[in-house]
Amino acid sequence: MARFLQLSDLHLVPKGKLASDVLDTGAILTSAIDRLIEKKDHLAPLDAVLVTGDISDDGSPESYALARTQLERLGLPLFVVPGNHDSREPFREAFSNLSSMPKEGFIDWAETVEDTRIIGLDTLVEGQGAGLLRQESLNFLAAELSRAMNSAVVVILHHPPLRTGIQFMDGIGLENPGDLAQILEQTNADVSVLAGHVHGVHHGRIGGYSVLTAPAVCSGFVLDRRKHAPIGFFSGPTGCAVLETGPQSNWSVVPLDPAEGPFPF
Repeated sequence: MARFLQLSDLHLVPKGKLASDVLDTGAILTSAIDRLIEKKDHLAPLDAVLVTGDISDDGSPESYALARTQLERLGLPLFVVPGNHDSREPFREAFSNLSSMPKEGFIDWAETVEDTRIIGLDTLVEGQGAGLLRQESLNFLAAELSRAMNSAVVVILHHPPLRTGIQFMDGIGLENPGDLAQILEQTNADVSVLAGHVHGVHHGRIGGYSVLTAPAVCSGFVLDRRKHAPIGFFSGPTGCAVLETGPQSNWSVVPLDPAEGPFPF
């Protein structure tokens, strides 16, 4: 069994700037880390932090430096994959000292934490919002799963292999979820697929396995299935998630928005 904190969609920009001219994402992340440190005993034991992409909003080295400063305050091993707002080489440079970070090529990696194999997949297509799993990444996943047998596996990627009903996000989703499904259908491992991108909680299945999307740290998208629904974000709800692997695995959302209580019943 292992227990992971999942953070997603930090959308950091250099100090003094605002993401989308609205959000002070540096201050939002600092406050979120403060709250998580306060809650650490509530969530313990935690074995590692998984960040499912869009660490930066603009791909700048300054934004990644801010991310490292805050994420390291958690004092936990860190595992990261890029999202569509990230830039692959600045991302790689910022996290180059992580044992999981490849020195070149796509940012696909695999590491073991406790009894759980974590597999990170790179869906970034620089210059576009939608994501893609290239053949190299699919081959990497297939090889890892062939060795996993019946053990617990967590696959993390930014673009979820499901549709949410939020049309402007589904339009920039993962372009080839069927390729991922074909590989997952061939394994007997106990797989959980974690993603971000959609700034909200959505649950689906692919290849017989659960897909779970975490809330964003910085903002939220509402579920509005109307054809002409407004395109945009809200300041909340925000949050993160905790995944526990093993025979009684579970995935739980941790809200990060201010709230009063607890009040007695």
